[in-house]
Amino acid sequence: MRLSTVLAQVTPRILIYSATAGYRHESIPAATAALQQLGQQHGLAFDAIEDRAQFNDNNLANYDALLFLSNSQEVLDDSGKQAFQTYLNKGGNYVGIHAASACLYNTTFYQKEVGALFDYHPELQPVTFLVLDKDHPSTTMLPDRWTYTEEVYNFRSDPRSVGAKVLLSVDPSSYNDTHVPSYNQGSPHPIGSAELIHCNTLYRSSS
Repeated sequence: MRLSTVLAQVTPRILIYSATAGYRHESIPAATAALQQLGQQHGLAFDAIEDRAQFNDNNLANYDALLFLSNSQEVLDDSGKQAFQTYLNKGGNYVGIHAASACLYNTTFYQKEVGALFDYHPELQPVTFLVLDKDHPSTTMLPDRWTYTEEVYNFRSDPRSVGAKVLLSVDPSSYNDTHVPSYNQGSPHPIGSAELIHCNTLYRSSS
């Protein structure tokens, strides 16, 4: 058997980490199940943990990517943070979904990976989202504009300041936000960004 054939048969492994130390989204179980189902359809293997003790060098080395799912507050101890940083320094991949930006506020390297940390969001309501980059693999299937009931996250900094490319934004006239932002998150309003990928949508279980 040719080496290329063997390599093609290797299934990428992704670790879902959904631990919370503050607010817990009820959508976490549904999101985890949906990811695992999509993995079966697209040749990806998803494992899911919430035990921070499993966030260590030996375990993380088994995965092609780490996916943070709706985490909150300090979800890793110092040894877990060190293992996470070592994993990234060795070329590991990171993906963040929804409230992944609302954790590890005191961890400098994590802010760079996630792009920007969560500040607040207005109430759940219909919102019109905008695709800024149709060429990225994560956005090619999306319409230029679509309206959906979702939370619009505001951030404590501009993710572009740490090199992230903003892929999605929001039409500011499409929703109501009575709060005055305390931080400059840049313009247009960042919703989804790359190259390490973070998207703040998917609040509801039905999403």
